[in-house]
Amino acid sequence: MCAHVSSRAPRRAAVALPSWRLSVLCLALAAAQGHVQAQSGPANEPAALSTVVVTASGNAQELREAPASISVITREDLQMRPVQELAELLGTVEGVTLSRSGNQVPGVQLRGLGSAYTLMLIDGKRVNATSAMFRGNDYDTGWVPTDEIERIEIVRGPMSSLYGSDAIGGVVNIITRPIGKKWRGSARIETVVQQDKDAGDSRLAGFSLAGPVVADTLGVKLTGAYDQRDADGNINSPAANGTRQAGLQHIRNRLFGAQLAFTPDARQSITADVDTSRRDHAGFLMERDAVSLRHKGQWGFGNSELTFAADEIRNLTGMVTGQVNPNKASTTSLGGKVNIPVRWGNQFITAGFDIRHEKLRDPANLRGLPGTADFNASPETSIGQWALFIEDEIRITDKLAITLGNRFDHHENFGGHNSPRAYAVYHLNDAVTLKGGVSRAFRAPTLLQGSPNWGSVSCGSATVGCYIVGSNAIKPETGTSQELGLQFARGIHSGGLMFFNTDLKNMIDITNRTANRALAPSYDNFVGYLPDGRPIFRYQNIASVRSRGLEASWAARPSAAWNLRANYTYTDAKNTSGAIALPLTYRPRHVANLGADWSATSTLTVSGALRYHSAQFISVPSSGQNKVKKAGYAIADLTMGWRVTEALTLRGGILNLTNKTFDRTTSADFNEDGRRYYLALHAKF
Repeated sequence: MCAHVSSRAPRRAAVALPSWRLSVLCLALAAAQGHVQAQSGPANEPAALSTVVVTASGNAQELREAPASISVITREDLQMRPVQELAELLGTVEGVTLSRSGNQVPGVQLRGLGSAYTLMLIDGKRVNATSAMFRGNDYDTGWVPTDEIERIEIVRGPMSSLYGSDAIGGVVNIITRPIGKKWRGSARIETVVQQDKDAGDSRLAGFSLAGPVVADTLGVKLTGAYDQRDADGNINSPAANGTRQAGLQHIRNRLFGAQLAFTPDARQSITADVDTSRRDHAGFLMERDAVSLRHKGQWGFGNSELTFAADEIRNLTGMVTGQVNPNKASTTSLGGKVNIPVRWGNQFITAGFDIRHEKLRDPANLRGLPGTADFNASPETSIGQWALFIEDEIRITDKLAITLGNRFDHHENFGGHNSPRAYAVYHLNDAVTLKGGVSRAFRAPTLLQGSPNWGSVSCGSATVGCYIVGSNAIKPETGTSQELGLQFARGIHSGGLMFFNTDLKNMIDITNRTANRALAPSYDNFVGYLPDGRPIFRYQNIASVRSRGLEASWAARPSAAWNLRANYTYTDAKNTSGAIALPLTYRPRHVANLGADWSATSTLTVSGALRYHSAQFISVPSSGQNKVKKAGYAIADLTMGWRVTEALTLRGGILNLTNKTFDRTTSADFNEDGRRYYLALHAKF
């Protein structure tokens, strides 16, 4: 009984629980103690059906039982190839596409919805730099050293019933390594050298050290990393007018973290974390300091978890090229939940609360409208919100489980909203599982979008362009999503197929704007003019979006030496707010990933990967005219790993084997790195 749980696990109350529920409870206990570790194949391989995940329902459960579409990226995946930005690896997962606007760090898009609809979590705690960097927020996939990641769980589809606002598209939960019962350490250095001398090289170094200070009672963990990518030189050809688009930007990141874990007795654990990061993207500097304190308890009635978290993000540069306008955003939250197995009706209940307060100090942009009485009245704004949520997994039969849930969010400025969902999991047999559900989600306006005192220069110029402002008249966005599909695992084969459809209403938008002073009053979100004559536009609810498609994945192990994998995503994402539906930018309709791993010897492995993106639009004017499309392309990589000793591994390879590149011809376009050579040394002790 609970054989995989630590011997220190407490005896459960003398209640005869159903065997299936006892198994789930044991998994939850193991997860709380940090002993459950997901096992799956390489990135973009469907995780084995015995994999344990925690993000889909707030408690540990087998992947085949989870009421959601989930992919898992493991620690081994992160070590097989250079990963300076996690977004690149996330893009190999079915249902995930990347926004590549302006050569920024790619934004993660789930099922055709933009990165603003993807909730990023670190060990279940939300991270969001949007208020500090409302434009070009390409920072939120890099706050954790890759060497310290245990696995990443990607939940595709609305998860607002558990996680609230920002989870309309789905959730990416970065789960870090537990401290463990023995001391462990690791160090990693790697470099990527470009074949094209005008392209920027990159390098990375990181370390991790963790172990017990007092056996079974007190543990400590220290982590750190530094990575750098040099800026490209003249890799793009000049246009007819002689101008040349810039290549990929320079990036410099440094991170440091510390964790202290205290286990006063067999039923309780207390974990304290401190993290500090500094990220430099093309001269725009962002610093983040974060602290958290988490208590986990295992009781006779079930499990409990209580988490306090706070972070401060300092934008040291601002958001306008050539200007220095620093700001500071801070978030404080308190959240708790309980997981309770209920014998009556074979139920498993998860219930909890979430309280969050956000604050922004921005002397440059939180000034009100120039020329009005409120101008320069206060450089600060804040909002508070709280939520209650509950989910009930009901085991109808041994084959059928239904999950019903709802979250009620109360926002200081936008009142209360419900986010219900219903999901069914049905096992046709031991090999095939059907899954499907309906979810409703909402997304509140950001701190900036909803503040009428916030404003910023726009339309391509800080002096002769236009001006955009927040508005307290906008409504929260709502999304309704359906999905239906299956998972299978028989013999050497496993995989899945899932159809999805999402309708997004009251989409918050600021695309309607122009620097043309005569034309400006014809826009329905036109506010007026600044004293210097620049037109002013406010955020508004004008758009609706529909995204539908399918996700397919397959993996096979024809022998102990070979592992094969493939996935495919079809996405049809359109802005349906006007008379004619318009395609969304940076959403290729077809994306495919192929891969193979060969264990040539007990110490040598060889891996190959191919990713294909069909044509995609990179510019779609609201008129629907003069759309700009980027042609499809495919890129292949070849990597190798040699375990020199038990403690030392050497990895290397060639990325973009065929040297597939193309010129960036407009500011909306993006570059792909050409052929480059990768070398890494990883030591563990």
